[in-house]
Amino acid sequence: MPRITTLFIDKGGVLIDNSSLSPQYRRLLGEFLPTELGGDPDAWAKANVGAAHRAFERYRAASITAPSTSIPDWYAEDVQRWLYEMCDEVGRARPPRAEAGRIANAAHDYVHRHVDIRTPRIVERLRDFHDRGLKMHVASGDQHADLVGYLETMGTRELFDRVYGSDLINVWKSSSAYYRAILSDTGTSAANGIVVDDSNAAIEWAGECGLRGVLVRRTAGEAFENSVLRAFDEVTALL
Repeated sequence: MPRITTLFIDKGGVLIDNSSLSPQYRRLLGEFLPTELGGDPDAWAKANVGAAHRAFERYRAASITAPSTSIPDWYAEDVQRWLYEMCDEVGRARPPRAEAGRIANAAHDYVHRHVDIRTPRIVERLRDFHDRGLKMHVASGDQHADLVGYLETMGTRELFDRVYGSDLINVWKSSSAYYRAILSDTGTSAANGIVVDDSNAAIEWAGECGLRGVLVRRTAGEAFENSVLRAFDEVTALL
């Protein structure tokens, strides 16, 4: 069996518990947006419920149907749309387009820097993988800048070589093309890599490229870290 040298690790559901993010995201947006646009903190928090859902649906549609030629531009346009939808619901004037992108991105960055995403046992295992000499990359469909913000808050940015969001390689994480692009960009042989993800589809896409996959499986009521550590045990067994 070829030696494993590289891990490609997803963010949501592996590095970060998505279920813990939503209420924190709303609260932190409610803290930040009034400093830029005025309005009531609770109103901003509530406005994000619908705006975030619609933004996710647009992301899903784009990742399936849109050509992979301008993903950074898509993110830049959509984050302004997200902000404008909330402005309309809160009843605040829409800022000029030149300012909207700055405010929207600053709001997301504020959340990433202040959210509570402590997972000490996961971080400990990541450090162990790093100390073993494994090269690690984040392999997520999220935006690169968002991922970096989360990693820095976790205190793990230095453990990862490259932080792949779809915009960094201009390929949506919606098919095997995503992993082919990452393998090409890193110069990694598929035989030497493992993908860790909580999505069966992602594991299948990775397998189409020759990558081995380890799926994070959850049981009802299980602590988030426990499911991830069980997957990391599978990785260790493959080393």
